[in-house]
Formats: sequence, structure tokens, C-alpha cells
Amino acid sequence: MKNIGVLIYTYNRTDDAKINMDIIRNVWGKSKFFEDVKIVHSFNGNKKWYPEKYLENDLVVMENSWHFQGASDLIETGIKNFQKKHKEIKYVVVLASDTWLIKPKYIENVIQKMKDDKLHLATCSWGLPDRSNIADIGIAVDFFVIDLKWATKYKMFPIDYKKFQKKYKDLFAYQKAGNVMLEKLLLARYLESISRMEKIDGIARKIAIKKMLTLKEREPVHSHINEKGNWVRNMYWPEMGLLTHHEPEAKKQILKKEKISKGKSIKRLLESENLSYYNNGITKMSHNDN
Repeated sequence: MKNIGVLIYTYNRTDDAKINMDIIRNVWGKSKFFEDVKIVHSFNGNKKWYPEKYLENDLVVMENSWHFQGASDLIETGIKNFQKKHKEIKYVVVLASDTWLIKPKYIENVIQKMKDDKLHLATCSWGLPDRSNIADIGIAVDFFVIDLKWATKYKMFPIDYKKFQKKYKDLFAYQKAGNVMLEKLLLARYLESISRMEKIDGIARKIAIKKMLTLKEREPVHSHINEKGNWVRNMYWPEMGLLTHHEPEAKKQILKKEKISKGKSIKRLLESENLSYYNNGITKMSHNDN
């Protein structure tokens, strides 16, 4: 197809981002469905970490804000790039840099179903086994697919995280809430767009869910809450070919098992016994990194 784009967003996981592009160009690229895919890479880390383009069509470099707003800024800036420079693109696959899809048939089926059923968003609940209500916990933003022409027409972007956080920070403090969750705010922007489309003065939640392809095969994203109160994520979904590990060793072993070796950055990972170089020497990465 000639109208598919991929948006990769990165802070410090630059080797993850490069391998993500290797996979898209060399694994996805074997399919005619993805033969002309456009990659936009949004980056807000230290420029020394990523001084030049790799395999992306466009590299968008921006200043870094704090984590939650940073991810929001990266996504909406990448979307804006598609809207301005690649107006032929209809479907955009949004991926955090460390979120890899090694089975292109899966994403091909997702996009084809969106096209056939006239669906506007494909994602899943960002939940737990016993807490999966999408309205309660929001949607996955590390991997989702958006009908960009629809999102542009009904003004789903910009997300305006900073403006929202500034306006409602007192309310969040009053309710003893933590940070504004991008997962819930992006869902809210989608609901607002559905309401605009349906010309409803309110939130068209039921219609919005019907117009969303819920990726049930990825649910629950998290397995449990640990003793520190952190949500522990599942990292690998073999049937989807979805890898989201924060550390490179597990991904390295999966690439070997699946016999995926083409690409300069993939080869370096597979051939390196010492992985201290990976992602600029970061050996222990938290879930707060992009």
C-alpha cells in the first residue's frame, strides 16, 4: 500500500529505534503491503546520541520536556510532520522506540480490518487482569494505529498535554491523583473527535468503542502490581510478534530464534557479547524512558 506510515518516538533508546527501523525496512519490507512505508522519527534526547538520520524518511528533533509530556510532544510532533509532508498517508502505526513488531502479517491484518470495517483507531486497554475498563485506565500509546485522515478532519491532534495539565493540576492535587496519564488523555481526544464526527454535544463513548479495533490479544498489558506498587508489564506476545522488553538481551534471543539478522544495527546486537554500548550505555532502563 502507498498510504501507510510509521511514527517512532525516542528519548534515549536510540539503538532500539534503529533496530525498529531495520525490522520495518527488512522484515515488513518483504511484503508488498509495506513496500513504500514512510517512517517519521521523533527524537528529543541528547543530539550526540542520535546525530543523523538512519533509515527514517524524516527525523524530527525537538527539545525534551519531562516524561509524560515528552511522550505526548513526540507523538503529536510526528503526527504533524505526516500531516504537512506526507499528506498521502492514511494509516499511521505509532511505536515507542523499544516496541518492535516482527510479524508484519499481524499489523497488515490490523490495518486491513480498519479499512474494511471503517474503524478509526486500533489499540488496547492499558490494564491489569482485574482492571481492564478502557475508560478507567486508558489506551496503550506505545503501539497504536490511527486513521490519520479521519484524525486530521476531526481534530484529534494536537494532544495538548501541557495545556491540559496546567489547566487541571489543582483538580488532580485535590483528588490526590498523580500525573496526568497520557494513556487516558489520548483516549479523551479520540472520544472528542468521535463526538465531533457524530455532532453530539457530549461524549459519544459507545459509538467510539464501536469505531475502535480493540487488540484483545494484547490484553492484559500488565500481569500484576508488585510489592512496590508498580504495574508489571508483559513484554512479549509471540502470536503478535510484539516485543517490548526494556533490556536488549531478551530481544536478542528472540531475533536469533526467529532468524532475523538483516540490518546494520540488528547485526551489531546479534554479534556483540558485550551490550554496554546499547542505548548509549544505559544498562538499566526504567519504564519512564521512551
